[in-house]
Amino acid sequence: MRESRVGVLRVPDWPVVVARQTGALPAGGEQGAPGAIVHALRIVACDEGARVDGVRVGMRVRDAQAAAPMLALAQADPVGEALAFEQIVRTVLTVVPAAQPIGDGALAFRMRGASRFYGSEPRAIEAVRGALAQLGLVAAFGVADDRFTAELAAGTAAGTPGGEVIVPADRSRDFLGPLPVGVLGDDELPSMLHRLGVHTLAGFAQLPDDSIRDRFGAAGVIALARARGLDDRRIDDTGLGEERALRLVFEPGIEGVAELALAVREPVDRFVRQLAEQRLVCSEIRIVLRGEEGRVSERLWRQPGFLRAGDIVDRMRWQLTESELGSALVEVQALPERLDAQASHMPGLWGGGGIDDRTKHALERLQSMLGREAVLTAATGGGRLLAERGVLTPWGDAAPIPSAGPWPGALPAPRPSVVFRPPLPVLLTDAAGLPVEPDALDVREASPAVFSPPAAARRRVVAWAGPWPIRRRELGDTVHRVQLLDGEGEAWVLLHADGAWLAEGRYA
Repeated sequence: MRESRVGVLRVPDWPVVVARQTGALPAGGEQGAPGAIVHALRIVACDEGARVDGVRVGMRVRDAQAAAPMLALAQADPVGEALAFEQIVRTVLTVVPAAQPIGDGALAFRMRGASRFYGSEPRAIEAVRGALAQLGLVAAFGVADDRFTAELAAGTAAGTPGGEVIVPADRSRDFLGPLPVGVLGDDELPSMLHRLGVHTLAGFAQLPDDSIRDRFGAAGVIALARARGLDDRRIDDTGLGEERALRLVFEPGIEGVAELALAVREPVDRFVRQLAEQRLVCSEIRIVLRGEEGRVSERLWRQPGFLRAGDIVDRMRWQLTESELGSALVEVQALPERLDAQASHMPGLWGGGGIDDRTKHALERLQSMLGREAVLTAATGGGRLLAERGVLTPWGDAAPIPSAGPWPGALPAPRPSVVFRPPLPVLLTDAAGLPVEPDALDVREASPAVFSPPAAARRRVVAWAGPWPIRRRELGDTVHRVQLLDGEGEAWVLLHADGAWLAEGRYA
């Protein structure tokens, strides 16, 4: 086997796949509408359903809609497609030693090492196919002595039952020979070759090198080598590239957060600048800390906006403070889990709807001085009790996604604007001054007459409603909720738990 065996996988109609994953296009399938991607009012990609209806790449949108009235359209998003493809790269790198994205939903990888490890090229392909299946993706595969031939083999494989075409060693030229010169991709070169009566790669490969160099220059020489199965492009060993991950090793180990901050600040600055050079920002990062004795602390950090260099350094400090490594820190890894286009975080023409930069800086400065938990933001959560619906998270952390429930017994809107955390003790008595029990209220054997709010004088109860039981299986108990209006015009929500009345909230 030649040293340069190359595998290429191609996810058919990748732009359409991404658009369906992101919701830009509705889900496909037998009952789904055909889909296509649009740029500059022309079709740049479409799925098999659209092709069956007569839609073709390069077609004007109105012509495509005439051919397929049910055609669903989405705008091209090359940055989103590239970012989504990184998940494929990471997955394939768990199976093969080196892989490189080559555009248009395709990935080239070294086949030599993979085939030796798995026993054969077909088995290596099956291993990669199995890894992609975990992402819900199907790909076509091509294998050859060089990348150009492998790319064309993968394109041919998309229409075969097995979804793979393996060109035997030293047979690339035989495979390429019958293919049209249009696969070279250069508009000028194929056009000229057609005028010369050369229509296939076999005919082109027989032309003299000097003639091609004189007429087409270096680009023509490269095309000629590819037509002969001699493409010399190599697979990039770095996969996603070192700029997409940060790994620092400390010898001797680091003992404190101040020492860590000094050690990582410059590398993190460089890491963020390298992302910025690619017009990317990181909004979700996984930080891994390893101690000298082998203990590991791993945590995923999210942020609603994006993480600057100082934000990443702070999160490394906080994680080290909260971790229990039990020994000196010897390794730090920062692995971006979500990269966004820089433009998606730029303020709009009239400003953004979020918090301004000066306020952000002030809050982040407070966190740096006082700790991560010193600055909290509120978000709506899920739960039966009012206090459970208010979730406090450290500033900069993405708020947890609330559970959809259902939450039987939860108070419907409008809810109190003031919520007591924890609920405050109050008194609720009848006209005789005796405590009122929920069971008596339920059967109307008693009626609340006097209410004593927290830190206030007794008030007359003007109106009340309830009680409503709230059964909490996880705690094995039942609490009761009552709403009332007092003589001062204030409305309250009360809870009865463990034999006592508590103020849960107040309508302000």
